[in-house]
Amino acid sequence: MDPVRPPVAHRCLHGLLSTPAPRARSFKKEFPMNLKVKNHRSKNHRTEKNTQPQSRRSRSHQRWKQVFSLGSKIGPFGIYSEDFFETLIRYERTRSDRSDSPVTLVTVDVAGLEPSDGVDLETLIETIKKRIRSTDSLGWFGAARIGALFPGTDASGAQTFIDALVRDRPALCGRVGLSSHSVSDEAAGDPRAATAGCPDGIEFSDGFSNAVLPPVPRWKRALDIFGSLCGLIVLAPLFLFVAVFIKIVSPGPVFFTQDRIGRGGHAFRFIKFRSMHPNNDQNLHAKYAAGFIQGNGKMEKLDDGDPRIFFGGKVLRVSCIDELPQLYNILKGDMSLVGPRPCIPYEAAEYHRWHRHRFDILPGLTGLWQVSGKNKLSFAEMIRLDIKYQRTMSLALDLWIILRTIPTVFGLVGEAVIRRLKRLHAAPTDSPSADHR
Repeated sequence: MDPVRPPVAHRCLHGLLSTPAPRARSFKKEFPMNLKVKNHRSKNHRTEKNTQPQSRRSRSHQRWKQVFSLGSKIGPFGIYSEDFFETLIRYERTRSDRSDSPVTLVTVDVAGLEPSDGVDLETLIETIKKRIRSTDSLGWFGAARIGALFPGTDASGAQTFIDALVRDRPALCGRVGLSSHSVSDEAAGDPRAATAGCPDGIEFSDGFSNAVLPPVPRWKRALDIFGSLCGLIVLAPLFLFVAVFIKIVSPGPVFFTQDRIGRGGHAFRFIKFRSMHPNNDQNLHAKYAAGFIQGNGKMEKLDDGDPRIFFGGKVLRVSCIDELPQLYNILKGDMSLVGPRPCIPYEAAEYHRWHRHRFDILPGLTGLWQVSGKNKLSFAEMIRLDIKYQRTMSLALDLWIILRTIPTVFGLVGEAVIRRLKRLHAAPTDSPSADHR
């Protein structure tokens, strides 16, 4: 069987193939000095005549060589391999988010086919090939699933493709599972599309992002369990002291719980030490969060002069002691030691589509943003650091971030003390009426 031609290869050159083309070989390398060239024209003329066309030809040749190398990433039955198809999905998702255009992934679960049903599987693949466009891609999406990627196609277009596939091979489609995952579902606000009205065996799942959600690495989960257990045991005396302090200075519960958005856009119950008076109105922070997200402002907290914070609460917040109970969230698996900070639902409602890439991994107690400037950075810079971490995540990077977090926290405490001393020093110079405003 002839392999699938790479229909999207020419569209992936600038996105996937970021390696620049090599420069053209110089004149000296092309013609060694010990070789006499019988041409009395100037060297500059020869260089202008030969080097420039050679440079263009070299770059064009290199790019076409890269294009044809894409076509070699072929898996069983002549469709794209799992690794290469994953790269195409990641590229199309990024392009879709930046251009605000739809993209849909239709998956075919062939686990129900017996190993002896190779002829049926080949027939199914050939039927899909006849139904997809030249701009679409077909590849392995996991060990027993086939994926068809449709750029510029929303959920309704995917449903049209599924209906046509069922009409062509009704008996064969009855033995496999068909699912559609569209970015347009997420853009509508609800990442979970309803399954009502769909034919039997066909479902619209919970959005494109969740369909391509990468698994949590085993090394990361092992580090989280070990680190959270050690932290909860070692910090138990501190937890007891903080709990008693909160009970003395402010009536109400010791812990503050709140819904936060975690991996895959799913909500979980977030826990921290309470640093504010109970029963506060969240509208103030919601308006502030919408302002810095839409206006790309700095990620500064509303701590200075905030009447909601009780005595000593600011110390807990600046030193990040109030965040330590999240070790319990880490032990449960809702969070990780390192990752993006979990956002509040009303913050996630203000996100652009490309911001949601930070939901691809577990939220963390600390992260690349915290050790790279934290409140001095803008919201967009924070998101870019979160996405950068998601793409370069490793055990060494996690350990480096954890070790960098401790001096970073001490630095934040020092800055807070300096600001406090400056305010105390400037207080006597204020006008007498300032205290009565």
